[in-house]
Amino acid sequence: MYVKTSSFSTATYVRKFLTQEMVRFVRLAMVLLGVTSVAILYVLTKDKPMFVNRVKVKNFGLRPGGPVVTERWFVPNITTEMYILSAYYDDRLTIDPKTRPAIRIIGMADKNKVEKEKFSCIVTYEGIKSPILQTITVTDIGRGGSRHGKHFREYIFVCAPLKFTSKKAIFVSVVDQTYLKQYNWESHKQVCIPVRYPSNENKVDFGSCVSITYWTFDPYRIVEWVELHKLWGVKEINIYGSMVNQTTERVFLYYHQQGVLTYTRVPRPMTEDGEIMFHLMATPVLNDCMYKNMYRYGKIVITDLDEMIVPRGNMMTYSELIDAIEKETKPRHPHRMYNFRNVYYFSELPQNTSEPQVTLTLRQTYHLRELTPVGTSTKSIIDPMACRNVHNHYCWKIAEKLEKTRHSVQVHEKFGMNQHYKKCHFDKYATAYHLPPCKEALKNYTFDPTMLKFKTYLLRNIAKPLKDLQLVERNLPSI
Repeated sequence: MYVKTSSFSTATYVRKFLTQEMVRFVRLAMVLLGVTSVAILYVLTKDKPMFVNRVKVKNFGLRPGGPVVTERWFVPNITTEMYILSAYYDDRLTIDPKTRPAIRIIGMADKNKVEKEKFSCIVTYEGIKSPILQTITVTDIGRGGSRHGKHFREYIFVCAPLKFTSKKAIFVSVVDQTYLKQYNWESHKQVCIPVRYPSNENKVDFGSCVSITYWTFDPYRIVEWVELHKLWGVKEINIYGSMVNQTTERVFLYYHQQGVLTYTRVPRPMTEDGEIMFHLMATPVLNDCMYKNMYRYGKIVITDLDEMIVPRGNMMTYSELIDAIEKETKPRHPHRMYNFRNVYYFSELPQNTSEPQVTLTLRQTYHLRELTPVGTSTKSIIDPMACRNVHNHYCWKIAEKLEKTRHSVQVHEKFGMNQHYKKCHFDKYATAYHLPPCKEALKNYTFDPTMLKFKTYLLRNIAKPLKDLQLVERNLPSI
């Protein structure tokens, strides 16, 4: 049956159709405008200092398995060449009450300028119209290195004590004396660094902070390293990557998605090649990790990916290791830190080829007979309540209220050692550190079966990640 459509209904339909199409067009235009604006903003600012709007900053803390964060270096517009990674609010009860609360500003700067200049911080508070100017104390966290004709050193700039404790500090800026003489700081625009507030949620007994990772690292070794630390009781691992090879980063992202590992990308602050640049980034990221998690981690394991602090004897976990050490250490200490001697498992030494190729630690069961001297190449388990500045070997500066206590112990090798897996490097540093040449050093080694006690658990635990990551071409026995 044919029904004639009235002119009224046709007009209504046309108007409705046009209205819907106009809405779609407007929405599409808004999306395109937003994308274009973001792209233009990125191009204009990607290589320039960041000036941050003074808005409320939420508590800082990555949710396990959340998006991967790419950090950005802040470059203060002052005469001193300086690069700031982050700034943290610190109100720990173990620090000097005269300097509490504080903002700890982590970064690197031209050492010669730092030694000659006086520095100040400009703090912006929530609910207070005018920012506050106050002095800075400079503390070092590294030895430094040379870049483009200057010697840079790693620092924590301490802005303390904060003058307002009832208001939330939301931004901080760093200025030097030359800047203050040249400009009116109250009206001149500074680079504003957001003040981060460490989370105290989801506490764990042991977390891991690893210094900067760059270029390429064997994916099989990463899987083994992560699974061993999980076995020893580490609940969260923090990796900071810069210019990381895609194959290597794929493993980090795999564990990041599981919530086992927090992977953070950190670009170089200066566009210069060479490992010195990465060495300068090592302690800033370690201190960022410590301050980010200082209320969440009971203890922090400080190692690199080519080494691990291994419980010895019949101990299988870090909790058992710490308990055993404390039983022989008097008096007991609520925030003790533990320094472990280093021993080299050089790859040139004999290997047990009967073990699977995917397990470095089961195959390399020989190490140099002599341990590294006490204090050299040490790695540690630190307590974030006891440490103000951490180096990539141990805690450099102790919280003031604990300085006169027995806050740190040199752990006897019967409890645990830092097992360092690498190619012999003695020839390169023979003169500087009075080391024997590799040819001679490699003659004096011994067998150590310590890692074999973890074999069953390790092989079982690496099977799934190796399969998920499609890394099973190396022989792996069925478990």
